[in-house]
Amino acid sequence: MRSWPRGHAGWKSGAMARPIRSIDVYLPLDYNDGQPIPEAKYVSLQRELLGRFGGVTSVQRQFPLQGIWQSGAEVYQDRVVIFSVMDYREETQLECLRYLERLKGRLKKKFDQLEILITIAELLAI
Repeated sequence: MRSWPRGHAGWKSGAMARPIRSIDVYLPLDYNDGQPIPEAKYVSLQRELLGRFGGVTSVQRQFPLQGIWQSGAEVYQDRVVIFSVMDYREETQLECLRYLERLKGRLKKKFDQLEILITIAELLAI
């Protein structure tokens, strides 16, 4: 990541703005059979994200979000939580994507899911 060059529309004299990546990991609270996923699996992920990015924020599992989506004629519902990190590190985008792809593969197995959603947004923090 880089800072705005002098003269760029995002650059201001004296501004403390810097680019960051916002990463969100969406996880279900229940397996596909309706059984709850053990708390230890979330704690393990929380520790991994804390170790890699230096911090993590998550929606409380007592107050999950509800996800609804459709595939063909089938409508599915999930209770989901989101783990969010702000990546201030100097890692390249490619290095970050490689890590997140490996993480996604591990999470799909760990949470017994066909798919796990991970989003990345490039932001400017002030």
